[in-house]
Amino acid sequence: MKSKKDKEKREDILSLLRIIIPTVILFIYIVVILVNASSEAKSDGRAHAESKLSDYDRAVVEKMRYELAELKYAADAAAYSFEVSGSTEQALPVLERVVKAGDAGEGYIIDADGNATDTEGNKVSVAGEDWYKEALELTSDGKASVTGAEVTGEDYIITVAAPIADGKGMTALRLSTDFFRMVPSLSEFDGKTQYLFIMSDGTVMSAVGGKGLDKGGNLFDATIMFDRGTAMNDVKESISGGHAGRTYCSTGGEERVLINWPMNMNGWHVCELATGSYVDTEIEKYFAPSKKVYIRIVVALIIFLAFLVAMNLIITALYRNNQKKLQSKAETDLLTGLLNKISTQQTIQDYIDMVGDEEPGMFILLDVDNFKKINDTKGHAFGDEVLSQIGRELPTLYRTTDIVGRLGGDEFAVFLKDIPNENARLHMGDVTYGFFRNFGVGEYTKYAVTASIGAAMFPKDGRDFDELYKAADKAVYTAKEHGRNKFVFFGEDPDEISNRVK
Repeated sequence: MKSKKDKEKREDILSLLRIIIPTVILFIYIVVILVNASSEAKSDGRAHAESKLSDYDRAVVEKMRYELAELKYAADAAAYSFEVSGSTEQALPVLERVVKAGDAGEGYIIDADGNATDTEGNKVSVAGEDWYKEALELTSDGKASVTGAEVTGEDYIITVAAPIADGKGMTALRLSTDFFRMVPSLSEFDGKTQYLFIMSDGTVMSAVGGKGLDKGGNLFDATIMFDRGTAMNDVKESISGGHAGRTYCSTGGEERVLINWPMNMNGWHVCELATGSYVDTEIEKYFAPSKKVYIRIVVALIIFLAFLVAMNLIITALYRNNQKKLQSKAETDLLTGLLNKISTQQTIQDYIDMVGDEEPGMFILLDVDNFKKINDTKGHAFGDEVLSQIGRELPTLYRTTDIVGRLGGDEFAVFLKDIPNENARLHMGDVTYGFFRNFGVGEYTKYAVTASIGAAMFPKDGRDFDELYKAADKAVYTAKEHGRNKFVFFGEDPDEISNRVK
């Protein structure tokens, strides 16, 4: 009897081991995967933070280019005024408005001999000034230009100059590089980020934001590169060569992330010195959702180990159900319940790739007319109700196999499969256009809503989603040109639109 019990006990132990050992191996394997995933998530979080910094740095550069382009335009306008009138008094007010607005410190009309009249009417010779000589050379090709920065006392001054036709001189606006201080927003990131406007040799022409470098200092002298694969010479070569870049450094004893972006003008760069703590916070924020998931998975695995196979089946079922919900949520536009933009595009493209050119189809693009006016006059909640009701009712016009989605804003897309002939094409056009004849939104008083609709035929007007979208978008534009509330086929003659759409 004892022998039998021992045998049964051994069999129970072996049976249990058959389950526990693979489960423990699986547990260890998954823990290793989670550790690796955690490391990758942190790496992705760092890349995400750096990308945000780079994107904002580039936005600052674009804003500065725009500001300087505006000044070029003003200088050009003053030059043109002088060309037309031949009068300094007629041209000076253009520059005077810029100076009074604070966008420039000085404005001049300069003749061919270097004799200048400023915006207050004072006469002065600038023929011997270095900035004038540089501006003269830069504008020799007949285009407005921006000179390099000139050190004046404790300030850096640049000149925006435009030539006057026939070599009669130039117009010039002189401004401090401190105009840069008005470009970046100090509310960006953690408030300690410093923004720098520098020359290619690292000289700081203007600085705004948190502690770090002062105007007149040098980025390369004040910055110590960390040992992360980037040496100081690499950064110098990147900036002097006009390349964008990012690296880690230390300024004032604090870890910083240096982001530099070229202006593509006079070797200038815009730089950000974001704090290392900002990056760490972003990594933690980026990683936090994953971290919670990882903890939950580990707890689930421990429970799974305790309850063995039964718990494994439950967790697997819950996991699959959760994945389906997440996938469904990811593909759905929350406001309308239709496919969202990415899913619409991918579903249409997948279908096109599957059928090739063998099965003709019809791509329809709907753009709600005057949607901004609806939002402005009726409110955004009412605008959302318009889109929501379209999302509920529009799919009822078509077959369940057709594809209906919202591309964003007030724009909807429909792909009708198997449109074999001209009659089917025109019929579906009438069906779609007819949808808005009696469409209204409102519980008591119906507010009439219309749409400009464009259609493109597959494969005649396009062989993929992008081509069909561009063709249908042109048709929508034509519909708007002809008074909105129209259904237009791509390439359709305007007379055909008037005859077909009543």
